[in-house]
Amino acid sequence: MKKYIHGTETPVVFMNEGMRIMGVLHRPETEAKPPAAVFYHGCTGSRAEAHWLFVKLARRLAAMGIMVLRFDFRHSGESEGDFQDMTLSGEISDGFRAIEYCAGECGADPERIGLLGLSMGGAVAAIVSARLGRKIKSCALLNPAAKPFEDLSAVARSRAVKVGAFPLEFNSFLFGKAFFDDLANIRPLDEIANAACPFIVVNGTADRTVHPSCAQEYMEALRSNGIPAELFVVEGADHTFAS
Repeated sequence: MKKYIHGTETPVVFMNEGMRIMGVLHRPETEAKPPAAVFYHGCTGSRAEAHWLFVKLARRLAAMGIMVLRFDFRHSGESEGDFQDMTLSGEISDGFRAIEYCAGECGADPERIGLLGLSMGGAVAAIVSARLGRKIKSCALLNPAAKPFEDLSAVARSRAVKVGAFPLEFNSFLFGKAFFDDLANIRPLDEIANAACPFIVVNGTADRTVHPSCAQEYMEALRSNGIPAELFVVEGADHTFAS
């Protein structure tokens, strides 16, 4: 456990479907049951994310009195499993379990838990928020993937990646067939109609991984269903808001 001026940072391990999930809990030095945020990283990302984006965000929130749980999905980072066995349905399951762990073993206020997801983690956060309804207090989507199957297909075409024999190597990661078979079932824009919390969608205009139009698609889906939503545009920012 490390102690900082804004609280403590503790390595944690919790289980889902018999597998260990590795994480870090940022606990503020405030009330006994603080509000909390659970972070979902992007595809091929980790609980730290690029240029330690999630670490910096977590520390800022802890300084504001908000507990943060950031973790590696199963089959990613330091959590148990091989990456080529990863599916988004599995990550959604991990997302539910992380919320249970945060509210239970970590002692967060179960009535004040929010989610934050980056890229594909944004699609996971949107779906988890929708399925849990009023159990989620707020949700932040950072350059979120809106149509995972279509979005990844576009990336593959732009980089001349041929989806054929499996496992498929892409950016030094091996993707399994189960991942692609599962993608068609992941439809955050359809599910988000059932959400009950306010959203903020943060979009970098120079994102070359997820097209900025995805942010607009989320805003349209949210507003058409009467869900409070704000779009925050970061001019010139790339996919992970570097620099």
